Amino acid sequence: MFENERNFRKAVGRLEIDTQPDPAHKERLRRQMLATFEQAGRSARAGARPAPPKTIRLVRAPALRLAAAAAILIVGAVGMWAWLGPKGPATFDQVRVATQKMPWLHAVATEQRGGQVQTDQYWYDFAGEKAFLLKDDGVVVAWDYGAGRQQFTYSPRVKALAITELSRPGLYGAESAYNLVDAFATFAAQNEVRRWDDEREGESVRSYEIEQAEPGISIDGRSVARLRMKIMADPQTGRIVAADIEHRSGTGLALAREAWVVNYPPSGPQSVYDLGVPRSVRVVDRRSGYISTPGDAPVAIPTPGASGRSRLVPLEIELPRPLFIGTPQDNRVPRLAKPRPGPRPPFLAPPGTTNVARGKPVTSSDPNPVVGSLDMITDGDKEAADGSFVELGPFSQHVAIDLQERCEIFAIVVWHYHQQPRVYFDVVVQVSNDPRFRRGVGTVFNNDIDNSAGLGQGRDLHYTETNEGKLIDTKGMQGRYVRLHSRGNTSDEQNHYIEVEVYGRPLR
Repeated sequence: MFENERNFRKAVGRLEIDTQPDPAHKERLRRQMLATFEQAGRSARAGARPAPPKTIRLVRAPALRLAAAAAILIVGAVGMWAWLGPKGPATFDQVRVATQKMPWLHAVATEQRGGQVQTDQYWYDFAGEKAFLLKDDGVVVAWDYGAGRQQFTYSPRVKALAITELSRPGLYGAESAYNLVDAFATFAAQNEVRRWDDEREGESVRSYEIEQAEPGISIDGRSVARLRMKIMADPQTGRIVAADIEHRSGTGLALAREAWVVNYPPSGPQSVYDLGVPRSVRVVDRRSGYISTPGDAPVAIPTPGASGRSRLVPLEIELPRPLFIGTPQDNRVPRLAKPRPGPRPPFLAPPGTTNVARGKPVTSSDPNPVVGSLDMITDGDKEAADGSFVELGPFSQHVAIDLQERCEIFAIVVWHYHQQPRVYFDVVVQVSNDPRFRRGVGTVFNNDIDNSAGLGQGRDLHYTETNEGKLIDTKGMQGRYVRLHSRGNTSDEQNHYIEVEVYGRPLR
């Protein structure tokens, strides 16, 4: 059998078509497809496809190795859509242009490795050739790949901001992001890419999955043998909306998993200070050895051409008093998030973002709470004292907040009960424009690991209640109604709510 014939049969085998078509039509279709394969083969032999790029050397710094590899795949996957997606751009140049038209790319990456969970945030300013990283331990890194060619690194542990020179393009900047389009296309060209129409949080997506060997890479002292990556893209725009990445050993053991969620905000941080770095912090300039003192002029990343653009600002979330010190771990709870060392990093949102849930009406599956009244859930009282919480009945219960108008929602913060450290089960948070939550439902958080609530199996971790509440990044999801589910806790079978805040802006 000829090579083209084998390719033809392989392609047809993946299609769901009538197995008894008209014979003449079948023969005509076969000849047309074979002709297409032959033409594609001649184009490839003639050099129609650009030559694969040179191998890119990855940074092997332990703290950044996995994130760097994931960043390569996330940004580079735009290139995969370019030559695989039927509705997407046809060439790499078109991918570059389409990406460059977006003012910002924002990615939230949650990594599970060695029983620990880490969530980092990335911002890419392609036009300004800048990139920012906010780690969940408060570390802030910024790269300026423009005229300044500088890297800024802030560590809350040492309370200093270090400035170093960039001697070559890095893995996080706009320049390298464009190069990584070709890099990922090389991976895809060397491996089978599985693709299908899928659904994610109630929205249609086009899913792509690729698997390849990863020799020479290790995680926590164990060698990585295989990389599996699934990318989900918007079928209309061709832009990535999410990705799942998995690194496995030669025996099939999952060494690390990463879940990425990508969106395209109108603006982003303009300097490291927008990410919570104190303006009075000590600055260490390692380019010249100069060490500043508090009170010196603050160092900011230059932003040429950024005048007039809005930026993200930290949300001002007022916290109630803590009633216990530390966050004890409950070994009875599976998939429990590790306590955060230190306060929660600042959450960035567009200017004008407020708590649109304050004073809004609340309904519940239990209309007559055992303790308290439903209006207490949005009254602004977040203290854990007696008389400040609402107690619903046992089993699966939910509360729903009517924001009374469609809003662009950036974050939801919920306080179940923080008088003592406890874990609530089957916590599912959803947003919709349908008050009955029967259509157009977007799930922004779900730690129901066994689907006992019937809302889908969740991938989020259980967490211990503290006075900080649980902040859920909703990434600008639009909706009028917010519904929160739970199913008892580690202390009893009841369900409790102290306060729910929804940070967003009305859609005018």
